[in-house]
Amino acid sequence: MKDSTIAFAGMLQAGELVRQTATSGHCSNTAAAVSVGSVFKRSPQSTADVYGGAAGVRVGLQVLTELFSARQKHESMPALNYALGLTKVYKELQRQPARLQAMGNDLDLVEKAWRDSDEALDDSVIAQLADVYKRQISTLRFRLAVSGKPQILKQPEKAAFVRAILLAGLRSAILWHQVGGRQWQLIFRRGKMLQEARSLLTA
Repeated sequence: MKDSTIAFAGMLQAGELVRQTATSGHCSNTAAAVSVGSVFKRSPQSTADVYGGAAGVRVGLQVLTELFSARQKHESMPALNYALGLTKVYKELQRQPARLQAMGNDLDLVEKAWRDSDEALDDSVIAQLADVYKRQISTLRFRLAVSGKPQILKQPEKAAFVRAILLAGLRSAILWHQVGGRQWQLIFRRGKMLQEARSLLTA
């Protein structure tokens, strides 16, 4: 449950960063850097290692506790919708192993630029990740729709950032499934996930 909660928090964190960027044009650079970095952690020692420790998904854990304990609709609800949408994207990718392989090859090329960069959120790396998303994910039958202010989403750098973060969210969705995460758990094990998230936040 701990691994599943951390991975799901990674999905929610990406969703929340997308929500914030699409509606205000800004988000936490610290959380975004962790999410982008997770894309290149493909042989981690543990689930938490993907994010440099559970603290790396603090934003996602906070969103999880807020959503799962709220009695009414919360402002971060779109983050959950994006997370659930990413699970659908992953399911489609599972049926297309050649596309998954091609995406992995693309990321191998971007990883070198990421490692060589002095900036956690290098514009060139973000643009390359966005291009991978555009070519490999945006061309799928199921397409994730992002809601926000048109004047923000029409800005090329903001659109690229959103796509890069969605790719990071997809990384977490894949991880979530790898550690046994399933959508039914969000209903029937909601309480346990909430308890785990609170425990991780206070650790």
